[in-house]
Amino acid sequence: MQAIIINQFGGPEQLRLQEVDAPGGDIIVQAAWAGVNFVDIYQREGGYPGVKQPWPMGIEGTGIITHAPVGSGWKAGERVAYTTGVQGSYAEQVAVPAANLIRVPDDVSLRDACAAIEHGLTAIMLADDVARLPVSGAVLVHAAAGGVGGWLVQLLVARGLTVFGTASSAAKAAWLSSVGAVPVRYDGDADWLASVLDQTGGRGVDVVFDSVGKSTFTHSLQLVATRGHVILFGAASGQPDPVDVLQLMRKSITLTRPVLPHYVDTPARLQAHAAAVFRHIADGTVQLRIHATYPLSDAALAHRALADRGTQGKLLLSINSQIA
Repeated sequence: MQAIIINQFGGPEQLRLQEVDAPGGDIIVQAAWAGVNFVDIYQREGGYPGVKQPWPMGIEGTGIITHAPVGSGWKAGERVAYTTGVQGSYAEQVAVPAANLIRVPDDVSLRDACAAIEHGLTAIMLADDVARLPVSGAVLVHAAAGGVGGWLVQLLVARGLTVFGTASSAAKAAWLSSVGAVPVRYDGDADWLASVLDQTGGRGVDVVFDSVGKSTFTHSLQLVATRGHVILFGAASGQPDPVDVLQLMRKSITLTRPVLPHYVDTPARLQAHAAAVFRHIADGTVQLRIHATYPLSDAALAHRALADRGTQGKLLLSINSQIA
C-alpha cells in the first residue's frame, strides 16, 4: 500500500508517498479521507515530543473497517472515524485500536466526519471540560476563523457570550461577523489588544483561547480580566516564553495547557464527545467548513497552505473518496 512516512525531519518536501507494508493490527480500516492539522506540521519538523524517524504521518481520518476480530465490538463494513491516539492516517490502510474508533452516523458523509472530528472534539473539550465559562460575559478566540477557532466561536456564540475573534484578513473578519462574533483585525499595524480593551471598557475578557502562542501569548495575559482564564492550546507561531508566576498573581489568572487525549482517555468519553460533535452539526449550531481538499500525493501543498495561515476551515487529503 501507499503511505507518507517521514524519514527525515524538515519542510513539506519531506512528505512523499512510499510503498510500505500493509499495517498489522486487530482492526484495519480502508481509509477514505485524512485530516491535516497543525500537530502534523510540528511532527514533520521534528519539534514534537516522542517523534522518531521513520514516522508515519497523520492523526485523523475516516474510512470503512475491512477487518475486525470477533468480540472486538466492531465488524467489517462499519463507517468509522479516528483521531487522537492514532498515528499514520496519511495512508491507504490504517490500523486503529478498538478504543479509538468512532462510529459515523449514517446521515454524515465520511468527508464531513473527517472535517469535523479533530476540530470538533478539541473545541468541545476546550468549551466544556477546560474553560471556566461565565454565564454571560466576553471571551476572545485567537485564529478565530480557522479550524478549531471556527468551531469555538460558533459554540460560544450559541451560549450567548460576547465572542471576540482575531482575524488576519477582511474575508475572515466578514465570516466572523456572519456567525455573530466581533472580529478583531490582527494584521499590519492593527492593535488587537487595545481594540478589545476599548470595547470592554478596559476590563478585558473572562477567557482567552490562544492557539497561536509566541506572538500572542503575552498580550493574552494582559487582556484577560481579573480571575480570568487563559487557555493555551497551540503554538502556531512558536512556543511562548516561560511564564513568571507573578504575572498570574497580579490578576489571579488561571493558565491551562490542555491536550485532547487527556480528555477523551476512555472509550465512553470519546464516544460522548464525538456524539456532541455530530449533534452540533446536525442541529446547525456549527456550520461545517472545508477550505480545500488535496490528493494524498499533494500532502506537501496542504501543509504549506496550513502554515501560511490563509485557510478558513478544514484541509483534507483524499485517499479513496469513492468510499461512502
